[in-house]
Amino acid sequence: MPATRRADARDSVLRPDLAEELLRRRDADQAGRAALRPHDAELVAALKRMDDENTTWLRTVVDAVGWPGRALVGDEAAHAAWLLVQHADRALGFQRRCLTLLERAAAAGDASPADAAHLADRVLLASGEMQVYGTQLGARDGRYVAPRLRDPASVDERRAAAGLGSLDDHLARALALHGPPKPAPLACPGCKARIDVWLPELGGRTEVTCTACGRVQTLRAHMR
Repeated sequence: MPATRRADARDSVLRPDLAEELLRRRDADQAGRAALRPHDAELVAALKRMDDENTTWLRTVVDAVGWPGRALVGDEAAHAAWLLVQHADRALGFQRRCLTLLERAAAAGDASPADAAHLADRVLLASGEMQVYGTQLGARDGRYVAPRLRDPASVDERRAAAGLGSLDDHLARALALHGPPKPAPLACPGCKARIDVWLPELGGRTEVTCTACGRVQTLRAHMR
């Protein structure tokens, strides 16, 4: 059966073919993440391959047409392009390039300011800096937090300017969607005892002490 054209990839956009492909890749991305099991090495490897393939493909798109914004592909497909670059974590230089283009598009009304805010925070954290909008969440002590947040007292003002709700609402939605976070199990490299660890955020690190043997190790978030 031939694929049905999506409503957002209609003839009124300049590149319906590109819109269709962005939406197809978005759907595959979301299906892959929904099926992911953290300890299933085969699924993790498949997701990494898909992310890298999407990054390579999106790079050719950006080289050819610049940022694929609303005028070119429609609102839904433009958001799909953001999703793909948001998951291009092993290509930080490309993410930075896209952030510049996305921020320009958002300022011109051709992209979502909220999408630009999310990508800005992701790039900042991956670069070892502090996030601005609190869009990127981590888990600590059974709750979600916005790690390494610049000037927390005024974050809701910055979020509102980007079309985002309050940080408290963002944290509450994460809790409702995912349930209370749990630490990750880790085997001590010394005595092999199990250690429950709250993993570091993107671009961060944390020290872990084994309660059985006292060995201390530093965990760093990296692009796998």
